[in-house]
Amino acid sequence: MTPSVSVLPPSWVGPPPNPQHDYASRDLAKGDALYYAGDEASTIYRVTEGLFKLSIDLPSGRERVIGVSGPGDFIGALTPAPHYAENAEALSPKVRVLVIPKEDAPKLHGELHKATGAQLLQLKDALEDTDLPVGARLARTLLRLGHRFGHTTAAGRVQLTLPLTHDHLAAMIGAARETTTAALSEMRERGALSGTRGQYSFDPSELRAYVRDLLQPL
Repeated sequence: MTPSVSVLPPSWVGPPPNPQHDYASRDLAKGDALYYAGDEASTIYRVTEGLFKLSIDLPSGRERVIGVSGPGDFIGALTPAPHYAENAEALSPKVRVLVIPKEDAPKLHGELHKATGAQLLQLKDALEDTDLPVGARLARTLLRLGHRFGHTTAAGRVQLTLPLTHDHLAAMIGAARETTTAALSEMRERGALSGTRGQYSFDPSELRAYVRDLLQPL
C-alpha cells in the first residue's frame, strides 16, 4: 500500500496568539541562527515573515533537515523540555519572529498543542518515508511542501517557490545530493515536475502516480 501524505489543519490559521499582549519582534537575515539544539529552551517564537530551516546534526556529522517553518508557525520551546531539540536557521533574506517568553505557554495552550501535533506528524511522515526509494521520498516531500507553501493555479498545478537548494532537499529526505538531483531529473523526464532550484511546478495527481509507479512490485 502506498503511504498517504499527511495533511494537518494548519495551526497558523486565525488571529495571532494573545493579541492583547504586545510581544517584541526580532529580525534575522538569511543564514542567521535563531537557536541551536541543546541551547536552553527559554523562548517560544511565532514566525510572522519569511522561512526557517529546522534541522538536527546526525552522529555522522551530516545535517538532517526535519522541517521548514513559515508565517504563522510556532517554533522553539513548544514543550516543557529544558533544551531546544533542533537548530533553527533563517532561509529567507528577511525573517521576523514574535518573541514569546516560555512562561506564557499556558496562554497559548491550544495553539502550541496544534504546533506540537504538526511536528509529530512530520516525524511520522519521515519515518514512513525511510524505507521508500529516493524518488518516492522526494516526491512526497514536494507534495507536503506544496500543500503548505505552494500556490494552486486554476489548472490545478501547484507552483512552489522556496529558497531550497538541492542540498537542502537531499538533507530533508536523507539522501546524497547527487542522488536527489538525479531523482529530480527523472521526475522532469516523466513529466511529473517542471522547474528547478527552488522554483517548481507540478500536478499533485501526477506526483502521486509517480510514487505509485516506483512502489509497484517488479
